Amino acid sequence: MNSINPNDPNLVLSPLADPVAGAIFANAEVAGLASESIIKATLKAEKEPMLVGKIISVTPQRTHSSPKLRGCRVDIDTKTDANEFVRYEVQIAPEMHIMVRDLFSAAHLFTESSSKGDTSVQMAANMPKVVYINLLGYILRKSNKDMVQPFKVMYTKPPSEVAIPNFGGYNIQLPRLLEMDANFEDDLYCWCYALYTAHLEKKSVQEVVSMTKGLQAFAEIDLGFQQFCDRYEIVSAAPETRREYAMWFNESLRLKGMYDWARQEGRDEVELRLAKVEQKLEEAERKRKDELEEAERKRKDELLSAAQSMKNQGVPIETIKIAFPSLVHEFEEL
Repeated sequence: MNSINPNDPNLVLSPLADPVAGAIFANAEVAGLASESIIKATLKAEKEPMLVGKIISVTPQRTHSSPKLRGCRVDIDTKTDANEFVRYEVQIAPEMHIMVRDLFSAAHLFTESSSKGDTSVQMAANMPKVVYINLLGYILRKSNKDMVQPFKVMYTKPPSEVAIPNFGGYNIQLPRLLEMDANFEDDLYCWCYALYTAHLEKKSVQEVVSMTKGLQAFAEIDLGFQQFCDRYEIVSAAPETRREYAMWFNESLRLKGMYDWARQEGRDEVELRLAKVEQKLEEAERKRKDELEEAERKRKDELLSAAQSMKNQGVPIETIKIAFPSLVHEFEEL
């Protein structure tokens, strides 16, 4: 895979790439409806209570030109009676500790909600609800085939119950789409199909929608998805975003080359060690066989010596044969 030029008219930007996601969800004015649609689609798919309230801010974490650094995260704050914060995060590069990141991030929000000297009752009353929606371009949990993997702090002994309702979320494993039957009646499936197909097949969001009747129908009725599609078209044509995307993409290639080289070095080292181990095992096996053969020769020599001694003492040869049946072929030497 070669590096890319931001001025290439055929360059297609992945909607899941950090610079692109950060630009699409720039603020509540341009992405408030899209943010609300994704949240509601996720809650609806998991039969959770629907979002009640108004999105008051959409704030992307600062994107980075290097994929090695933390991926794009968009904080979506909702003003509700429950003081809810819903966090929407796009993470492409494999990050097996994303749950730790979520917990650590939530801890900051919890800490900021309380003041020094607050009692536990006051802390509980002021603690916000933090819900994470992680769109993952990789499989985080292999032991379960469902695309959406909810997580909460639970009591594990039956009956299972939520222990802390203020922290939880959903890991949406986009590659699971490839194992699912198409269902464009499901809002979350529509969102995930559009995002992952565009990312996987290197197509624009508009191309994916135009070739999929189910998405066309969804776009006609969902204002948030419409806003996302419009926003993607604007962002993907912006020179600034295309430059950031090219930097991000080309850096990912450099890092991939480094990782591939390191893996190859590791494989070569492992193969060399395996070859040395096999050589030592072969040498040990030859030594073991030689020792067994030498022990067998000594045993036969001792038996022959004993048989010869008996013959010299006048013991009949037939008696000696009965006493040493394993030396039948060697009795001619006696």
